[in-house]
Amino acid sequence: MRGFLGPARIVGRRFNSTSSSPASNPQVQKALEAAQKAYHQTSATVKRVAGPVGDRLGSALGGYRDPVVYNAKVFASLCRQVYKAEGLAPPLDISTWANAYSHIFARATKPSFYREALQTGAWAGLGVAALEAYGIFRLGEIIGRRHLVGYKLKE
Repeated sequence: MRGFLGPARIVGRRFNSTSSSPASNPQVQKALEAAQKAYHQTSATVKRVAGPVGDRLGSALGGYRDPVVYNAKVFASLCRQVYKAEGLAPPLDISTWANAYSHIFARATKPSFYREALQTGAWAGLGVAALEAYGIFRLGEIIGRRHLVGYKLKE
């Protein structure tokens, strides 16, 4: 048992390559200042755009405001890293969009596509995709109405 835990302890150690702290590096200081400047500009823009609605939402969250904001920033940072690492980018020319949607429409209008989906078991994936599309549509309606069920009527 002792031999098994020994390498685990060694792997868990962190060895610094240099003794200087990153805070004393001028490049790190410059990057930190740029990040703080960008943060302040972004927060000022968000406050100007959100206005009283953002203030009301922030006060409604109460003590949960800081964790919610932190988790939203972590999520945005993670999405940004995945976007860059995977090299994601939307297609820029219209022909790519037109080709993709014409291919989808052509397959969806053929009965053989649905027969093949039933035989291979791909119908479950189609059902999940349809349910996701319906859910996104309903969420858009809720946001558009600004109410969960029906429209608010002023009587």
